[in-house]
Amino acid sequence: MGYVAVTAGEEIIGRAEDLFEKQRLEGDSETLSVDQLDDQLSRLTAQAMSEGGLYAPRLAALAVKQAQGDTVEAAFLLRAYRSTLERWEETEPVDPDELFATRRVSPAYKDVPGGQILGPTKDYTQRLLDFDLDGEANGTESADGDDAADEPSDPTADWDLPDGEPTTVQNVMEVLRDDGLVHDPDETADGADEGADADGADDGTDDEYEEPADTTREPVTHPPDRDEVLQELARGETGAVTALGYSAMRGYGQVHPTLAEVRVGKLPVRITHPYTGDAVRVTDAEVTESEAVVPVYEKREDPQFAFGYGLSFGRNERKAIAMTILDASIQLDGADEPAENPEFVLDTVDGMDSFGFIEHLKLPHYVTFQSILDRIRAIRERGEIDGADADVDGAPEADADVDGAPEADDRPETDDPVAATGGDDD
Repeated sequence: MGYVAVTAGEEIIGRAEDLFEKQRLEGDSETLSVDQLDDQLSRLTAQAMSEGGLYAPRLAALAVKQAQGDTVEAAFLLRAYRSTLERWEETEPVDPDELFATRRVSPAYKDVPGGQILGPTKDYTQRLLDFDLDGEANGTESADGDDAADEPSDPTADWDLPDGEPTTVQNVMEVLRDDGLVHDPDETADGADEGADADGADDGTDDEYEEPADTTREPVTHPPDRDEVLQELARGETGAVTALGYSAMRGYGQVHPTLAEVRVGKLPVRITHPYTGDAVRVTDAEVTESEAVVPVYEKREDPQFAFGYGLSFGRNERKAIAMTILDASIQLDGADEPAENPEFVLDTVDGMDSFGFIEHLKLPHYVTFQSILDRIRAIRERGEIDGADADVDGAPEADADVDGAPEADDRPETDDPVAATGGDDD
């Protein structure tokens, strides 16, 4: 059977798009609203915002709806939209101590300054399916026949909460820094002093503040500076970042950190007023921040902790922690472990890159595949001819060894027909 290139007109492509849209509308249930996604599926929208590199909860909810729940597709939509926006102003650097934490846990210190704040979480409960949620707010019975689940109510409505202004909590890493127990990152790849804390704020120990790179405008070159590493990890696909971070702890790396703290809360967003020149708070952004310490064994004369840092839009603790591990691993700059190789990590974790390269395989490869078929058929036909010659003579050919295997010169140049025919060219 021969393979020839085929064409699909705009009408066929349009109908395929219509079928995709029909999938979203199938079923008897009411259509999901953007408000519902924004209010109730904040973890999903947070992942899309983080990987899309755009803090816009409602736009993220819209993207998730349009992508039918595919977070990478939603992140792609956000990045595409972001590229159309004009940049009006840059925000002022923010001190992490200004974060108003709704959740803050420190596995390193039991009596951490400011106290442990569990916040909204099910980390300490059993993971069991809640069948009461089935049928909630739909006017139908739940799966176990409990009508009470039809009218959800706020379980905290009866709480007696004290009045008072919300307070911020001190960053745990600052406690260690004050004791001289934290080793700041080494010099950047271009030889300049890193000069800033992990969050990008000036720590006062550098000679001159250096403007951070913007990887959304300038591609990363290797070896990358730490600000570029952190930006790329922050936009990395959650599953990829988690998998590589896990690999470092699983034995393919040297980092098994102790988390100083994991925090979820809101940071103020400030810009410089165009007339007064003062910093003006324009909004807040919910973020997840993670910091971890790793023993620096090579400094035996003055032992200190190295540290890793992670920050992600919205609530995404798993990604922030994994980002922390990868940041600490990359600082080791190892050549043998994948998680310690910045080029490998940064070229792998970006969801847009992996998504595009994997899914391009769905596009037509008719010419490539035809060339592979021709190559394989030619090899098989040549083998049949050689076998027929051997039968006529009644003895193996002179150029075959005692096992009947062809000599090296008669073998194909490579055992991989794909490699023999080159890469994708159609």
